[in-house]
Amino acid sequence: MFKTLCLLLCALTLAACSPRDQFWKKPDIGKRYVTLDEALAAAPAARNLWLYDQGQTQVDPKLWTITSLERLSLRKNKLTAIPSEITALNRLVWVDLGENQIAELNPVLCKLPALTQLYLNDNAISNLPPEIVSAKKLTYLNLDRNHLTQLPPEIVELPSLKWLRLNGNQITALPEKIDRLAPTLKRLHLKGNPLPEAERDRIRKALPGCEIVF
Repeated sequence: MFKTLCLLLCALTLAACSPRDQFWKKPDIGKRYVTLDEALAAAPAARNLWLYDQGQTQVDPKLWTITSLERLSLRKNKLTAIPSEITALNRLVWVDLGENQIAELNPVLCKLPALTQLYLNDNAISNLPPEIVSAKKLTYLNLDRNHLTQLPPEIVELPSLKWLRLNGNQITALPEKIDRLAPTLKRLHLKGNPLPEAERDRIRKALPGCEIVF
């Protein structure tokens, strides 16, 4: 009985410290394959491929044949671009391209129909393409520590966006109609951006139900 009570208290404590829903969590998509060859051998059952810190300067074309993938990490490589062939992986839900050398985001990435979580942090992206509006299911977008000075107006049209990370950029203002994200956006991170106080006040008023970190 005592053990059960302890477990219940722990669960309640964790729930109190976490967001009301768990959209931010990495999806559990079965076995994690850590080499391309391993995933190719398991295809078409492979759903989760983690090619972390492997020194890649370009993506092996064989990757695009594993159309069963739902989760893909290419974090901490030396990629400068993502080929349009990524559209072959139309089941992708979670994509991590953080800590690469990407300067320009390929618009086709925004058109992956199942995409809900996208990590682009620690790259060299200076502009987000207007095609971002195509990411209708996107709930989480991480653009921390890039070279952004502004966001495209189209970003306010994302109907599912709940968490937007923009720390460590050079943004001085958000789109005029940022209030359109008010119904869904729960967290907005803007730490390290040169936002004037007047703009911060405008953002707070436009997003009254959002947790904003300046």
